[in-house]
Amino acid sequence: MRWLSKHDVSISLLNWNGNLLSVTQPQETLNADLKIKQYEKYLNPESRLYIAGQIVRQKVKSSLSLINGLLKFYDIDLTTINREMQRVDYKNINSLMMYEGRIASAYWTELSKIFNQLAPDFNFQSRKNLSYSWNMNASDPVNALLNYGYAILESMVRKNINTVGLDASIGYLHEIAPSKHSLVYDLQELFRYVIDYSVIELLETKLKKSDFITTENYHIRLRPNIAKLLIDKIKNNFNKRYEFRNKQHTLENIMFENVRELSRYISGKAKTLEFKIPDIEISRNDTIDMRNKIMSIDPEKRKALKINKSTLWYQKKKIKEGKTIKMYNKTKVRIE
Repeated sequence: MRWLSKHDVSISLLNWNGNLLSVTQPQETLNADLKIKQYEKYLNPESRLYIAGQIVRQKVKSSLSLINGLLKFYDIDLTTINREMQRVDYKNINSLMMYEGRIASAYWTELSKIFNQLAPDFNFQSRKNLSYSWNMNASDPVNALLNYGYAILESMVRKNINTVGLDASIGYLHEIAPSKHSLVYDLQELFRYVIDYSVIELLETKLKKSDFITTENYHIRLRPNIAKLLIDKIKNNFNKRYEFRNKQHTLENIMFENVRELSRYISGKAKTLEFKIPDIEISRNDTIDMRNKIMSIDPEKRKALKINKSTLWYQKKKIKEGKTIKMYNKTKVRIE
C-alpha cells in the first residue's frame, strides 16, 4: 500500500454488499481559494444552474450516444427519448431535474428491454425504485451489477475530485446533505453510460442465476468471480482511447480532464464550461442486419458461399441463444 501510495495508485475498498468503503487518494491538492470559489458558485443561483445544466446536457448526450450505438444490435425505439429531448427546461434546478428524470425514464425503458432479452430469468424491472440503487437492497442480478459498477465509478470520480482540490460535498445538480458527496454524484452522471454498457457486455456472456448469491433477506450479491469480470469490463472500457484535444487519450484520462475543466471554470480561469466526452465506440460487427443474413442462409446458399457447415450451425445457435458472435472480414464479405 505504501508503494502504491507513493506512485499515486488509488485503491478502492468495497465490502461484500458492493458498497464503497474507502478510497486511498493521492495527496490532496491544497487550494483553499478554489474551495471558496466553489462555495460561491453554489450559493449563486445563476452559476449553480449553469453548471447543473452543463452536467445534464452532457449526461443526456452520452446516454443518447449509447442508445444510438446499441441501435445496431438491439431493437430500440427512440420515439419517447426524442420527444422528451424536445421538452428542455432549464428555468431552475427542479425543472432541470424533472427534464433529466424524463430522459432517464425513457433511457431505462430501452435498456430494460436489452437486459430482459439478454437475461430473461433475472426479471429486471427498473431503476425507478430508489431502494434498488442501494447495494444492500438489490433485488435482482442486473441491479446488483449496476450498483457494483456505480460504486467503482464513484471511487474513480472521488479520486479525480481530490486530485484537483475541489470539495466533494458541494455539488450543483444534487442537493447537499449530511454524509453525502454531492459533487461526486454530479460528476458520476457524466460517465454512468460506461457502467451501463459494461453490464450489457457482461450479460452478453450469458450469466446464470448461480453466478449470484441470494441472502436470507432475498437481496442479490455478486460472487467474487463475477465481480472480477465486471471490473475487467469497466477497466477495458475506460482504457479505450479516443481523440480528445487533438490527441489520443484514454477515457479515464478524459474523465480527469473534464473534472479539471470544472475546476478551471470555478476558479475563473475559464469563462465558460463545457464538458467534452466522446461518443462511445462499440467495436462489434454482428449487427441486427448481419444476424438476419446469417439466419437466412439455407444449405444451398451455404455451399455457394463456401461456408463450413459446422461453423454456420454454431453461429446460428449462438444467435438463437442471444449471444454475441464474432464476424471476420472474410466471412462478412462473402455473406454480403
